[in-house]
Amino acid sequence: MKKTTAWLIFFIWAVSLPFFQGCTTDMPFIKKDVASLTPLKVIRYETPGILRSTMAETLFLTTAAVALPGGSALILLNDGYCKTRGETMQTKIPDFGYIVMNRFVVKMNQEASKWPLLAVRSEPVGEDYAEPCTLIEFKVKRLAYGYLDFVRGGGNGFLSKTVVTMKDPNGEILWQKSFTYLSKDFKRDKNIDEFEADDGKLLKEEMEFAAEKTVSDFIAHLNGENLQEYAKQESSD
Repeated sequence: MKKTTAWLIFFIWAVSLPFFQGCTTDMPFIKKDVASLTPLKVIRYETPGILRSTMAETLFLTTAAVALPGGSALILLNDGYCKTRGETMQTKIPDFGYIVMNRFVVKMNQEASKWPLLAVRSEPVGEDYAEPCTLIEFKVKRLAYGYLDFVRGGGNGFLSKTVVTMKDPNGEILWQKSFTYLSKDFKRDKNIDEFEADDGKLLKEEMEFAAEKTVSDFIAHLNGENLQEYAKQESSD
């Protein structure tokens, strides 16, 4: 019985982890002549639906993965599925991708730094969007709230994963950084009922907090403030 339980826990983790984590390679910004980057424009892709994750959700995915060859339950974890599962809150919460992008632009433009002012396109663009200038792209990969115990011991809370990428006019990546926010990392665990009370008041607050942490991480990385940590991670791989 113990072996079966341990296997089940591992299987849940293995099935769910690709959805919540994904794979993105961070790349520090090393170009010194920032003046050559102008014009510099900030864009974003459409924010995915938020997944309302429950214990039953986890058990369902596990059962489906066992029943369908090759862990096919992962196909259920697409944007449409997440929007359906989180339908109650979709219209009550803000656009997380917009919050992150806007906060990044405001902070960068307010800083007395080497960076030129950033132009911004507020509406999301399509995957094939291109423009003959340097682009900073924001893409929210994952949003979820509720039971996240199968994600790095995440407990109950909110999760977001966001990737920012800077590309030159030829599409070459000049800088890239991903950041995964988990409520547990900041001792802000809350359950579904708490998040959904008062029209999602605490969930909205958590998303604002997550956006602040995400942007702070991005700006620190862009300005080389955590390059030493990046170098340690590279050497340990």
